[in-house]
Amino acid sequence: MLNKILCIAILGFFAGLLPAGAQTAPTTPAAPPRIKGTIVVARVVGHVDAVSNTDGQTRTLHDGDKIYEQTTIVTAAGSSAILAFSNGATVDVAADSTLNIELFQQDPFADDVNLAKIKKEPGTSTTRLNLTKGELVGKVVHLNIDRGSEFTVQTPVGAAGIRGTTFQITFNPSGPNGTSFFTITTSDGTVVFTGTTVNPVNVPAGKQVVVTFNSSNGVPTTPVAAQDTPPAVEAAIQAASQLIAAAVANTTIGGGSGGPTGTNGSTTNPTDNPSTTPSQPLIPAPQTTPGAGSPGS
Repeated sequence: MLNKILCIAILGFFAGLLPAGAQTAPTTPAAPPRIKGTIVVARVVGHVDAVSNTDGQTRTLHDGDKIYEQTTIVTAAGSSAILAFSNGATVDVAADSTLNIELFQQDPFADDVNLAKIKKEPGTSTTRLNLTKGELVGKVVHLNIDRGSEFTVQTPVGAAGIRGTTFQITFNPSGPNGTSFFTITTSDGTVVFTGTTVNPVNVPAGKQVVVTFNSSNGVPTTPVAAQDTPPAVEAAIQAASQLIAAAVANTTIGGGSGGPTGTNGSTTNPTDNPSTTPSQPLIPAPQTTPGAGSPGS
């Protein structure tokens, strides 16, 4: 009996000397995979189409419709669309614009959310938009950048990395006299512009970056640096922000949304009649760009 006790004690002693990695470690539940985020068309003025990037099918959008990634939004002259993303971001696409929603995925969330009440995204998300022509004003809630969230608006001139802010981007690829322009303006928060400079350019609140370039070869013809935002541009951004706030005031997106097969829906309570409501004014062209007009003007 004594020998058995000694053997057990010795085995226990050597077991305690085993490296920690050799012992069974508790398992950590894997994070749920990201899903396709839902985008609610909160407000449509005039004629706006959604074109599928996968099969080219086109449908006309109306208030309350839902769209997803891999969709291109095309607004006609005098038309506009306010898009509400299920991560709390909103984008007002102005007239004569083409916006490609290349990617929008996020962590699933359980509860329905009222977009007007979201101050911080519920989880993490990745949003990649491509503005190939026209103008947009965006309002992005606080993003969990430290946990991997990303919101980027790409243009042929460069990309804007959004950190949670109110901003405006204009891209006119066919300006007068062979000169075109791109602007990015920050009304609140910070935007980081990359593309035509060696180092990223921070665009803080109250500043904008204006890039004029040769339409034939895309070569910038002006220095790229942040400058003060003209009062007329800031006023136009604020007007667009008010339209966005009114459009999403009663917009709710269901938790667990995950593309066309999702079971949870969204509701809107639009107050505008798209056939009679005039389009919001476009943001004026920057005063520093001689002869350039706002897209669609």
